Amino acid sequence: MQIGCTKKLLDYIGRPYSAVNIETDPILSWSANLLTLNRRKAIAVVNDASRYGFVLYGLTASNRKELDALILQGVRACLETEHIAHNLIDRYMADCGDTIVCTKTANRSVVARLNKFCERAEWFAKDMSMDEVLQRKLITPLNNDYLRMEKEHHTPYDLLAKELSRRYGTEDVYSCRAAVFDVTLKLETPCYRRIIIPMGYSFYSFHIALQTMFCWQDSHLHDFWLETYPDGRLKETLVSIPRDYEYEGETTRLDVDVLLSEVFPERKKITYNYDFGDDWIHEITLTEIVEDYKYNYPQCLMAEGDAPPEDVGGPYGFAQFLRVLSDPEDPEYKDIKRWSYGVRWSPLNMDLINRRLKFYLYHRSVL
Repeated sequence: MQIGCTKKLLDYIGRPYSAVNIETDPILSWSANLLTLNRRKAIAVVNDASRYGFVLYGLTASNRKELDALILQGVRACLETEHIAHNLIDRYMADCGDTIVCTKTANRSVVARLNKFCERAEWFAKDMSMDEVLQRKLITPLNNDYLRMEKEHHTPYDLLAKELSRRYGTEDVYSCRAAVFDVTLKLETPCYRRIIIPMGYSFYSFHIALQTMFCWQDSHLHDFWLETYPDGRLKETLVSIPRDYEYEGETTRLDVDVLLSEVFPERKKITYNYDFGDDWIHEITLTEIVEDYKYNYPQCLMAEGDAPPEDVGGPYGFAQFLRVLSDPEDPEYKDIKRWSYGVRWSPLNMDLINRRLKFYLYHRSVL
């Protein structure tokens, strides 16, 4: 694998470098730079064709001996994060080769994109973890950006897929295991959604998908009830922020640290609770596991019923809200209509939900 290194990085790793092979397909070539983040050594590595990248953080002298393995691990992690098909990942890694060949950076354009990625790494420095060198959890937010190429703006993840499709002559770039869930919001009126979502997503990303499908604005706290005792007490809970307390007999974990694949398909039903004041209870039922899902983002497959807007006053307030909106002659109609615009509420629209699902899972899934 050809890695174009800055002079700073070449001095740090202390190894000889080769001339740039201009015949190498840019999708198979990566560039890297040495950074100091939080007073610790870090290396930013980006793909030359797509500017999709990753960060190695908290490097020590011993890490330099295993740098080749860490870089190859990071490249594979990028492809896995994007849910690229496993057979395509294997072909790609074989084409790149398992030997790192260090060169100088290829050209000014590559250096400019590398510098831009380094800026993003500095923005996310506060979220870097010392638990592992490869910052796997930050791969998605680091690449949630736009770059301008040939007078158009592109996202790194779209360019990565496009370039892989070009090289391997296939449109089926993505393939992953996914779960289909029926999600019912407990109301007097029907409010139901069916979603398919990759099982490699965290419960935090699942939370973002649920927020999107039910038109919530993520203005309140939430948690997932994975298991309860027979008397209804919480036994195992995924929380959005660390709690200062736990109920007797309850264990909690952060939802960002738990993948769907760690819970399903062993469990068939869980509960999602949003807004601890109004307690919007969503019953989530696993209906199917899809082994070869051809997308890397969730989709809403079925839907019924309008969802409540934020701060409507619980189920009773929502019932009043719907009653007023159904009668233009009601004296409160104009005020309620104006208020609904202010809280960005809209009636059920599956096309809009699916457009937002593809967009929001990148642009709102941050740590």
